[in-house]
Amino acid sequence: MIEGTEYKITVSDDSKALCSAYAEGRAVIGLWDRKKEGQSLSPASYLVESVEDIDDGFLEKVVRRRFGLPLQIKRTDRLTIREFIEEDSVQIPHEADGGKNGEIFSHPDSLRDYIRCQYGFYEYGVWALAENETGRLVGKAGIFPMELSGLEELMPYIKENDTPVELGYHIFTSFRKKGYGLEACKAIITYAGEEISPRIYARIQEDNQPSLRLIKSLGFTLTARTCSESGQGLCLYEWNLP
Repeated sequence: MIEGTEYKITVSDDSKALCSAYAEGRAVIGLWDRKKEGQSLSPASYLVESVEDIDDGFLEKVVRRRFGLPLQIKRTDRLTIREFIEEDSVQIPHEADGGKNGEIFSHPDSLRDYIRCQYGFYEYGVWALAENETGRLVGKAGIFPMELSGLEELMPYIKENDTPVELGYHIFTSFRKKGYGLEACKAIITYAGEEISPRIYARIQEDNQPSLRLIKSLGFTLTARTCSESGQGLCLYEWNLP
């Protein structure tokens, strides 16, 4: 049961059974046997080796992925941190400091693709920040794979054998100076440290004093400073799970 609706889930080691259940509109889980060669468990997106590996949280995730229901990541005193839904695009303002990929979230088509590809593959990403009382979006924040293309000078400061992820955030202009950024990011790094990676990075422009203050208050430590060809300084910060 999710939000008052009952969903049926089929667990099977047989592809035909999984295909039939999926065609009937069910969520499906493949039962994988590591000793069995050439086993096909399509169209299952999730596999387990034993039914004992399945708990309520796992079932809910499978159902939400199957039917496009957003996962709730964390709930704080004032905010619900959740996955985006297509309808959120109308609440995203066009702001210059929304990041180079900010426009993705303000168009239904690109947001739909982001939800499908980012959440569907990584199971994490940039999330919506909604006020608990009103449901209004106040910004976006989350964890995403760190893009190092063009920033090779930072590579010596990334831990060896690390698959780096970084924290990003953007509070919409009309909701700033209310502490939403700190509140959301505290909850996000707590969640991400346990569920995604015990090490999180953040890149901040050296002249972005509000973001520098925020990142320091979250317990990030300065790892490196670099300088672009334009002379603009970039700071690399690192957080580790205590």
